[in-house]
Amino acid sequence: MEQALNRNRRCDRWKWLATAAVLAVVSFGCGETESAGSAPGIDSGTGGSSGSAGTGGDSGVNGGGGAEAPNFADALGENPALFADPQRNPGDFLGLSTDATEGSQGYAEAALACYAAPNACGGPECGAFASCCVNTGACCAPVVDNAALPALLDFRGCGVLELLDCDEASSAVTMTFGELEPVLNARGLVPNGTASAEGGALIGEPLNLASQRVELDVQFALPVGCSGTCLESAGVAFTATAPGPFVDAEVGLLLSGSRELVNVMIGNEVADSFFAGPGSTKWRLVLSPDGSAELFRDGALQGRYPFDAAALTQAQLVAFGRNLSATANSAAIASIQVQVADCDNPRAWIERQPVSVSIAVGDAARHSFGASPSIVDLGQTTQVAYELDGEIYVGELVMPGEVFVAVPAPVLVPSEPDEAMGLEDPELVFDGSNVFLFYTARDASGAGSIRAAVSSLGVTAFTRTGTAGLIPAGDIVSYEAPTVAYRAGLWLLVVRATHSDGATELQAFYTSNLDDGWAPVVDGALEQLTRVESATAEITEPSLMIHNSAYQLYYARRSGTRWSVELLVSDELLLWRPMGDVLGGSDEAYDRLGARSPDAFSGPDRIDPDRIDIVYSGQDGVAFRLGTASRTAPSDTAPSIF
Repeated sequence: MEQALNRNRRCDRWKWLATAAVLAVVSFGCGETESAGSAPGIDSGTGGSSGSAGTGGDSGVNGGGGAEAPNFADALGENPALFADPQRNPGDFLGLSTDATEGSQGYAEAALACYAAPNACGGPECGAFASCCVNTGACCAPVVDNAALPALLDFRGCGVLELLDCDEASSAVTMTFGELEPVLNARGLVPNGTASAEGGALIGEPLNLASQRVELDVQFALPVGCSGTCLESAGVAFTATAPGPFVDAEVGLLLSGSRELVNVMIGNEVADSFFAGPGSTKWRLVLSPDGSAELFRDGALQGRYPFDAAALTQAQLVAFGRNLSATANSAAIASIQVQVADCDNPRAWIERQPVSVSIAVGDAARHSFGASPSIVDLGQTTQVAYELDGEIYVGELVMPGEVFVAVPAPVLVPSEPDEAMGLEDPELVFDGSNVFLFYTARDASGAGSIRAAVSSLGVTAFTRTGTAGLIPAGDIVSYEAPTVAYRAGLWLLVVRATHSDGATELQAFYTSNLDDGWAPVVDGALEQLTRVESATAEITEPSLMIHNSAYQLYYARRSGTRWSVELLVSDELLLWRPMGDVLGGSDEAYDRLGARSPDAFSGPDRIDPDRIDIVYSGQDGVAFRLGTASRTAPSDTAPSIF
């Protein structure tokens, strides 16, 4: 194996398109070189992801992310083309020098600047990094034929009618409120509130502002003859609560007629104010899942404001206000236009539920407490593996909350000398032809090594591959919890490594041929970001997947007795953007105290490629039970930068 890992690797001259990975991840010298960190026959062609990984086991960037990333200007490793999407060309986009040192330094500096703060990734210069698509609203897919909200409501088109007598308005309004019914006239929608309470209407169905970007265009009609003394207002906002005497405007716009101001409302408080201008003034509020609200006036940016997007998973659009003048002279909302897009917010999980296991023969209830789940999509079926009593079982996910184990016997049992204490951390991966099962083998001393087995699509039994696997050596005394992603001939592995002094960290490896063993990804930040030396803390159970041209690496973190799932994202497995906690305890009994053992997956060949599914173990204070969840996550939205 050592001889294979040290074979010469041919170094082609610069080709930005074909070898985008050379920046910051590849040795830049040309000619024949020899490196202990390279593997033979690496194919850097385009490829998707397989069912990723995971086994066993913030809010905001850097939440619990660990140590600072190192300076890559002087420490660029010799790795193959490790970009999640080798067809992207960040060098041209960033205008980097083709000089090896200058180009790699420029790439590293640009990436670290974009990853430095939660809102830094949203800048246009950060479009080179697909990692910046996560949780920013920068890479979203428009919701076509959006049924939740009307695309355009021009209230002036109905003339003088009761609100619900206007066909266009009545199809969009779900409820009116206030002492007096809102009315329509040639100037728009008059909310018709009173001196002591607001009136108005709820429009459309709730949206999830934690995972959807909303562009809200509003035109107001200023009151006539107000002279600074009238009580006239009209607003459009999103609220999380049912209207009472007054609307809780969590994020929106409110016209103050007496002051001739348009107020930016954040958290039901005035965050900023602008001169209202004439009725032709167009106001646009762009709301992103990262909690950023941008205000435009006639197309010009006026300001950016933070809001609590995470609290607005059921955000209701409301038109509201107070009016004491005659309706023909009152403040009104002339028109509302809404555009909605789905985005990738790693905290916006839905359909979260426990997994029940039914088995042809045996104690099904006991199997629901299986550990370290792994999931893989085989096209016709979705299979889930889990460990129980040191043995590995596989069943079919017949629906989101149910796994059926047709063959009651385990698909793999301990039989080798280095498996004396059992098998753990199953990881299913499909390479397009066969299903591979990676796992932790525990020897008599408790030390772990990474082994592999293979099966046909039937996955009723696995045969060990006989390859060398990943065996601890030197300062490393144990490897466990493998996660593997496969793309176009390149295998990528992340494991937890335990040092002789007890410190643990996640480490990344690669190979183009499993028979040749694994070569380490060198000079990356993963080890520093995930290193744990405290006895009361732990990081383990990584899950690596490729989605929307970026790597998403989930892993479990223990603090005391509580577990949660965190996320790192990267373009090239070296520079990482920490996302903090993305999955913790919920209101459900089975995982009310936390979550661990994540395994997330997506893929371009799935029926719904714009969704990420996850299986995990929920913590209820007594035991861990299998759970599942999903979320919307558009694919193919990362900027194309050829």
